[in-house]
Amino acid sequence: MIALLGEGRVDPLYPETVKLIADMEPGEIWTRYVRYIGAGAVAMAGLLTLIKSFRIGSRQIRERIAGATEATGLRTDRDLALKWVGFGALIVAAVLTVVPQAFGVGSIAFRAVASICVVVFAFFFVTVSSRIVGLVGVTSNPTSGMTIATLLGTAGLFLLFGWTDALGKATALTVGTVVAIAASIAGDTSQDLKTGFLLGATPRRQQLGELIGVLASAIFIAGTVMLIGNTWGFGNEAIPAPQATLMKVVIEGVLDANLPWGLVGIGVGLALIIELLGIPSLAFSVGVYLPVATMVPVYFGGLLRMFSEKGLKSEEEKAERRERGILFGSGLVGGEGLFMVVIAIYAALAGEEWHGFGFEWAGDWAQELAALSFAGLIYYFWRLSTRSPK
Repeated sequence: MIALLGEGRVDPLYPETVKLIADMEPGEIWTRYVRYIGAGAVAMAGLLTLIKSFRIGSRQIRERIAGATEATGLRTDRDLALKWVGFGALIVAAVLTVVPQAFGVGSIAFRAVASICVVVFAFFFVTVSSRIVGLVGVTSNPTSGMTIATLLGTAGLFLLFGWTDALGKATALTVGTVVAIAASIAGDTSQDLKTGFLLGATPRRQQLGELIGVLASAIFIAGTVMLIGNTWGFGNEAIPAPQATLMKVVIEGVLDANLPWGLVGIGVGLALIIELLGIPSLAFSVGVYLPVATMVPVYFGGLLRMFSEKGLKSEEEKAERRERGILFGSGLVGGEGLFMVVIAIYAALAGEEWHGFGFEWAGDWAQELAALSFAGLIYYFWRLSTRSPK
């Protein structure tokens, strides 16, 4: 394909454009080619991750259905009864089916199929997520793979029924959103219950607290997303939202039947090769999909961790340095997110979009100044993670 473009022939994806790939901007190359390769790689890597997790998840499902987890009468073994969990799931499915605003104004059969997709995918992926987090850790939770698998399954089913309009796309996205949130909450709940077990808490009380926390967070998070969306929107230069764009590509590609399967196949092949080499395919595939501007700080962060741990023989010292870096990096991410909310509130109250201070004041030295600031941040990271503990 690149050879054809190099000869100046017609672009197979965009036949109205005859353009050399060397003349394209990096954003154009990513939009036209790389994101489809990355989408195929992420989808295959997610499926591979789920296949590897299937044995663990299916065993946990069988145990829960058979009631293998027996109560001993101790306070620390008291959970919410499984029947109430099932009853709550049925209520959620009924509300999604009956209330038109949940999935749109489609027929009740349309909403019923979407509700069944939510129940089936969430039932399995919640179990998988909880089990993986409990055994390996939250960083190994393949939420992206679960979401993509849900979108592929739901969009494929909608394609069979002919529900390929805008309502079908929005509903498929809603199904994926519900399942992704359910899987994420399941992993978080497992971490909380593990901590409670170590501290001697009562699981039932923790689970009730989780329900209250979910309801409270749903209000504030939804409000925050709406505020940022109304202020800047998503999928633009201000808020790129690459994962959301990936979900959009998957849904539109399946329902509109216009996905460039050649590029997607290249991504699938890459994920398979990486998996055969013993490298985590999901992390690699996400790196392929994300834009270069997003991956540059991730790449330098990986180099920083590698060099900061180099030469250390003690695993305790490595873990200590790693945790200091993660703690500071998490603070930067959280602080940036909170500050963006503050800026969005200001912009909403002022009635105009706030563009910041810009970089025109730096003149021709803007790029050099940005690089110097980035280098200073890397140096501070290095000093913070490698300094001797007091």
